[in-house]
Amino acid sequence: MIYETDDLPIVACSTGLNENTAIGVIRLSGFSHIGSIGPFFKKDLSNLEVRKATFTKLYDQEGNFLDEVVITYFKGPNSYNGENILEIAAHGNTLNLKRIMNAFINSGDFRLAKNGEFTYRALKNKKLSLAQVEGLDALLNASSSLMLDEGLKLLNGSLYQKYTDLYDKFLKLKAAVEINIDFAEDVGEEQSQKLLDDAVADISGHITSLHRSASVNAKSLMSPDIVLCGEPNAGKSSLFNLFLNESRSIVSNIAGTTRDYISEYISLGNETFKLVDTAGLRNTTDVIEEEGIKRSRNLIENAFYKILLVNINEVEKYQYHDIKETLFDALIFTHFDEFKGSFNLDNLKENLPKAIKYYSADTSKGEGSLVQISGPIGPDSKSGSIEPEQINNGPIEPKEINGPTGAAKNGPIEPAHITDLITQDILSKYLKLRNSDPISIERHRVVINDIYGKFTEFSNNIRNLGDIAIISSEVSILEKKTAELIGIISPDDTLTHIFTNFCIGK
Repeated sequence: MIYETDDLPIVACSTGLNENTAIGVIRLSGFSHIGSIGPFFKKDLSNLEVRKATFTKLYDQEGNFLDEVVITYFKGPNSYNGENILEIAAHGNTLNLKRIMNAFINSGDFRLAKNGEFTYRALKNKKLSLAQVEGLDALLNASSSLMLDEGLKLLNGSLYQKYTDLYDKFLKLKAAVEINIDFAEDVGEEQSQKLLDDAVADISGHITSLHRSASVNAKSLMSPDIVLCGEPNAGKSSLFNLFLNESRSIVSNIAGTTRDYISEYISLGNETFKLVDTAGLRNTTDVIEEEGIKRSRNLIENAFYKILLVNINEVEKYQYHDIKETLFDALIFTHFDEFKGSFNLDNLKENLPKAIKYYSADTSKGEGSLVQISGPIGPDSKSGSIEPEQINNGPIEPKEINGPTGAAKNGPIEPAHITDLITQDILSKYLKLRNSDPISIERHRVVINDIYGKFTEFSNNIRNLGDIAIISSEVSILEKKTAELIGIISPDDTLTHIFTNFCIGK
């Protein structure tokens, strides 16, 4: 276990010490009674009102004035972690906050809290379950709104309620089994069997719903990456710059200019995504470039949204061996200003990785726009072809874009509104997955899938088992698994992993 077994009073700054703020909150916890802290305020605090803010002055043990503060007392066990807690709101200069904490530590009555120790004590004192602690961890360390929402749902919201409901349903199932063992004659065989069947049916729908949420591929939603890939000079860096509206990525007609991936965070709608410009995919003898290409392949496989840019003039030249089996969200054909042949999508697909949607230029929509050329909302594609005159001078020409540093070559994609359709598709995919209520915490996903598998086997075999005692044993196993999900049973390695993520004052 990561913590000492002592119950000494602890102190920490709950608002952080990285920068100055107007107010900083210092939290004291674990002291025996509020009167023992009185000397720091040169007053008797024995009658301090609970949960009421009180303005006072703070001193060190030598009687030196430290600050004017507002204190709030939370008496255990009716507090966050079940212990006596005093919160001190002081002026938020980091030097001031550190000086106040040192005054309590130097007194010998308090020690500095370890990461997450306040919450660990809440778990130990049964003020929070393990699932709620994991929800708080998700809330504090969220890198996406999805993780933020899941943390809230776990802390005391709908997801935590689903877990507790599942546990209650297993208890009812266990009771129904016990009735069949000990009271079947009193209740009646038909009635006792009905109770068992109803309990199985009740829990079946609940665990199926949770299993569906745990089966959603939520990993990429935690930190969603939009990855741009393709052969050298396909237009990746140009599109990257368009999303950012600046010349962040170097655009050049020299193959291999981007030798490693470049990433920036962008806001689309109300969500934050990481946009990644990868190294051009090609065979090379350059060790550094090869490492960049290797990293690009890994990024492509794990990306939330995959965009492949294809030079229309080099479809047959580049074979896409390493990514041929990858399914891309969008494929964009570029360099139509140099294209002399006939555009037939069905023929081109034979040499390309598969994509959900295909995009190209359409001058009828205005120069610099992007149009979907296949899929449910694209133009009629009975022939699967677009004549060259329709796409000449589309958004694939090298134009200039005015960035913050002046005019810069943007490469084979124009700056108009080419990102609009892609943005809509990215947000649509993200919202669709979010609305499926994905469960992203890996421990929960593993336990839920385990429960689902065991329960499915149990419900299939229940009518074929003549020994009700065996059924009772299997129900007990399922009950323990559900208790583990909530956190009534908690593995030490899980606790260690969670609490090391917490800030010191939480």
